Amino acid sequence: MISPLSLRDTETRHESRPALRGSPSRMSTGHTGMINVDLLLKYDGNYPRYTSYPTAPHFVDKVTGQTYQNWLRNLPENQRISLYFHIPFCQQMCWYCGCFTTITKRYAPIENYVRTLIDEFRLVADLVAQKNLQVSHIHFGGGSPTILLPQDFSEIMQEIRQHFKITDDAEIAIEIDPRNINEEKIKTYAREGINRASIGVQDFNPDVQKAINREQSFDVVYECVKMLRQNRINNINFDLIYGLPKQSVEMVKKNIDISLLMNPSRIALFGYAHVKWKKKQMRLINETDLPNEKERILMFREASQKLEEAGFFPIGLDHFVKKNDSMFQAFVDEKLQRNFQGYSSDNAEILLGFGASAISYLPFGYAQNTSDFEQYKKEIMSKNLAISKGIELSEEDKIRKKIIDEIMCYLEVDLKKFELTEEEVTSLLNSKILADLKQDGLLRLKNNTIKINTAAPQISRIVASVFDQYFQNVQQKFSKAL
Repeated sequence: MISPLSLRDTETRHESRPALRGSPSRMSTGHTGMINVDLLLKYDGNYPRYTSYPTAPHFVDKVTGQTYQNWLRNLPENQRISLYFHIPFCQQMCWYCGCFTTITKRYAPIENYVRTLIDEFRLVADLVAQKNLQVSHIHFGGGSPTILLPQDFSEIMQEIRQHFKITDDAEIAIEIDPRNINEEKIKTYAREGINRASIGVQDFNPDVQKAINREQSFDVVYECVKMLRQNRINNINFDLIYGLPKQSVEMVKKNIDISLLMNPSRIALFGYAHVKWKKKQMRLINETDLPNEKERILMFREASQKLEEAGFFPIGLDHFVKKNDSMFQAFVDEKLQRNFQGYSSDNAEILLGFGASAISYLPFGYAQNTSDFEQYKKEIMSKNLAISKGIELSEEDKIRKKIIDEIMCYLEVDLKKFELTEEEVTSLLNSKILADLKQDGLLRLKNNTIKINTAAPQISRIVASVFDQYFQNVQQKFSKAL
């Protein structure tokens, strides 16, 4: 067990570490192709994605709205903070989707939700009004935040400006469904300060699109990109998925080729997680159409090779960025973060989430809003915070979180950075899974440092689980690591 001691300065760079963590010290002489696929398949178990630690299945209902209110009141002053707004509505259900969302053809429920969302925001803003908190990052997610009418989006942004100072270097990002975008919305985003857009592409092949109930032509994506750039929103991310039904390795490579034609600054290459026990819509996917484990590994291998050859730098588990992108600089400066949106260059250590199911992260722990719309509205109308569960972080949790974040962000961790006894370090490094991974060439262990073979970033989830003291006791099933 790790002793609950304070962390050493985790910003200190050890002289033995290369100036650029991901390139000069690549452990393989090439891409994932240098690793035998059957060797990787030995480790294809179910593991968390570690977008938080402890992970969400361990949240408990003893963290309440009152708990969260106390945490907010005890926040330190003059901090940079990040805001997340969850818009859980879509016009059509995509069968692959793992997000919390609901389908509506009418705008009235969305409009009512926006009113409640703004009321929640005001409640929280009043609790921290005297703390001089500055907003350095804003993210609109979903669902489909682009389902909002322009005037409702503007009203949310006006509320933010009324209650907080937005820093000059703030990143303001929105997830885009290109099927429900138009010029008026994009002009509104530009006017309100949006400077990064993540476009949900998933796959360009019509057969795959039909198999996941998300049909959108190349022209729809292209026109979206074109309108964004015409309005000077030039930081554009593409979200792609491999492992979808009816996909082949060649199709995934083609997706990369088509994406590169539109010159995005980031590409997220997510592995599809077929968790039908959690998401009922996934049962509508024909499982015989899903690629097998070996094909999935080849898909990631070929796609990542194409991206790196095109000048994209690999970040963590599944992101690829250009070297003029802020995420690349955050990686170099060792200030990369991993949160519920994936990887982020956001440098705030406080995340306030708004909306049904939204999760907040504070120095004291995690707090999650109820996902029940009626309960959410009822609590907010009663001037209560709508928290249904969360977890308070112990000192040991904080240390383990730092270790897991390093593994997930950089594919390596130096345990000397933490105040651990030799006995504690030895106990952690004596894990059988680490020994097996080392023997198979998938990681190195030297001088209390773990370095994952960068040709197999998916292994990071397995390595992180070694430091997860809750992992063996959880009943929930997780997605496959590979």
